[in-house]
Amino acid sequence: MDPVSQGVFGSLWAQAGSRRAPLKQTVIAGWLAGMAPDLDVLIRSSDDALLALDYHRHFTHSIAFAPVGGLIVGLALSPLMKRTMGFGALYLSCFLGYLSHGLLDSFTSYGTSLYLPFSTERVAFNWISVIDPLFTLPLLILLAIAMLTKQRSWLWGGALWATLYLGAAGWQHQQALEATKQWVHSRGLQVERIVAKPSFANIILWRGLIDTGSHFQTLAIRLVPGQDPSITPGDRVTALRLETQAPAGSRLRRDLERFDHFSAGWLFSYPPAADSDDVFVGDFRYAIDPASARPLWGITYSPTKPQSGVDFVRLRQIDKSAREQFWSRLLGQTR
Repeated sequence: MDPVSQGVFGSLWAQAGSRRAPLKQTVIAGWLAGMAPDLDVLIRSSDDALLALDYHRHFTHSIAFAPVGGLIVGLALSPLMKRTMGFGALYLSCFLGYLSHGLLDSFTSYGTSLYLPFSTERVAFNWISVIDPLFTLPLLILLAIAMLTKQRSWLWGGALWATLYLGAAGWQHQQALEATKQWVHSRGLQVERIVAKPSFANIILWRGLIDTGSHFQTLAIRLVPGQDPSITPGDRVTALRLETQAPAGSRLRRDLERFDHFSAGWLFSYPPAADSDDVFVGDFRYAIDPASARPLWGITYSPTKPQSGVDFVRLRQIDKSAREQFWSRLLGQTR
């Protein structure tokens, strides 16, 4: 999730295990440790566009690495806090804050290598967006009140809010899955997998993903408690077959396989820029409009140069119609 969410969540976890340590120092240690795993963004290469994807939410986010990561943060903070906080309490705060990061990330849909080195599975519960103000702002407010009043009870209120919100997100996720399954069943489709993901910054509007083996289909699903789900069928695209894109053993094939692992197998060909002869392969999991196939990112490559690498591209330009469609779906103004 975003750094603010990770910081405040890390502070909540830190104070849970360090109730006798100074509140201010505990919050600071938990906040910094809660953000520390995302330093993996520094792992990148100008010669390998996918290296940053390979190592983001990788070993620094795993449960097994948390004791080491917490120790590194604790050692870095020790010179600044040794007069007010013993190293044992500092390490515990840093360990809990660090551990909270990967766990919170796993509730999003990006994928987190939570079980390394024992498994390369990218865990994604698909409960919450990577940015969700309704989750983060109350936690930030409660943390600020706790710091101003020096009352830890406000932090426990934050822990309660996080638990309730994530619980509500999990319930919404299950409802989105059921709505997708019912839509598939009503049309007699044979599918290989069904996934539901929250759309940007909310748990009301969801993106249902359907994989038939040969094609991907998306649905926009609006879920309001007390109302029947509102489902809008979206775009349908052809699933990418890696063996048709590059010969086995080529660099291009290896890069495609790496990107396929990152995207959990949701790859498809998307029209490239009009002035380009390159192939654009998009990640079908994400779009601003949950019914649209227009991806947020993908890779480009030349099909005539299988030994050349790929470029990672973010489609930063979001057209006005996509934004308007998102808001109209979220507010229930369109079907």
